Amino acid sequence: MGNVQNHGLDLSVTARRAISHDFNLSATVNFTTYNNEVKRIAEGIENFDGTSRRFGGGNPIVRNQVGWPISTFFGYQIDGFWESQAQIDQYNAGAEGGVYQNEAAPGRFRYADINGDGRITADDRTRLGDPHPDFTYGLDLMVNYRNFDVSAFFYGSQGNDVWNQVRWWTDFFPSFQGARSTTALYDSWRPDEHYGVSNPNVTAPIQENAGSTATNLVPNSYYVEDGSFLKLRTLQVGYTFSPDLLSQFGMNQLRVYVQAQNLFTLTGYSGPDPEIGNTQSANASTTSFGVDEGAYPASRQFLFGINLGF
Repeated sequence: MGNVQNHGLDLSVTARRAISHDFNLSATVNFTTYNNEVKRIAEGIENFDGTSRRFGGGNPIVRNQVGWPISTFFGYQIDGFWESQAQIDQYNAGAEGGVYQNEAAPGRFRYADINGDGRITADDRTRLGDPHPDFTYGLDLMVNYRNFDVSAFFYGSQGNDVWNQVRWWTDFFPSFQGARSTTALYDSWRPDEHYGVSNPNVTAPIQENAGSTATNLVPNSYYVEDGSFLKLRTLQVGYTFSPDLLSQFGMNQLRVYVQAQNLFTLTGYSGPDPEIGNTQSANASTTSFGVDEGAYPASRQFLFGINLGF
């Protein structure tokens, strides 16, 4: 059934310090790094494709290949935009058959010639990233000062990629005419002197009425983003009342606390939530994951609690 190899390092270090009789600190740091690689699939088979989503059969966004990590993102590497018809004609003049890239037009994506044969074909599809992080880390802090206690848990991931399928809906007019991102409105290529190559903010192709293989009809690197993040998962502040005070009311323990979950996420990812796992994307499996189709981010919660002891 094939072989997959995982190897890495998992560390946990805890430190405690008594600053004074009433002031104590403790911290636990977790660090995990691993390497995932498909070693073998089956006799005579070097790869198999995963989900294709809105691109149809023959256009997978995930390819599992020997020597690559599981759920590697796959498609055309964008090498800029076609800036003019003269530029397209220049490329076509040196291409076999006179066509360097099908459906090339000013403002559309210009794909990289990965295999160097002088034209863009399906053989130029390449590895675009993968959802496996370089490392993940956590920090668990606890502070006690007299009757007060404060705890916080931070969690982060570094180096993981996310396939942002949400951009298919929001950044391309032919995909869905009812949604417009600020990228599509303000940072798309426009055919005049104020935009195009002279505008450093251009990140999206020209907005058109019809889709094309040079914009939204095939998987390409436009959808792959750095999914690194740091989250404050939990913050809790508590107060424990003095036993001498509680004894007057027939109690021996009373602690009140307030807790906040998912207070903030620090990330450069443009989608709803960079933490995309197997269960967060439609049609996810153990070989196709890290695809964001609009998974709702974890909600921010505030809890109030009382611990009583009699």
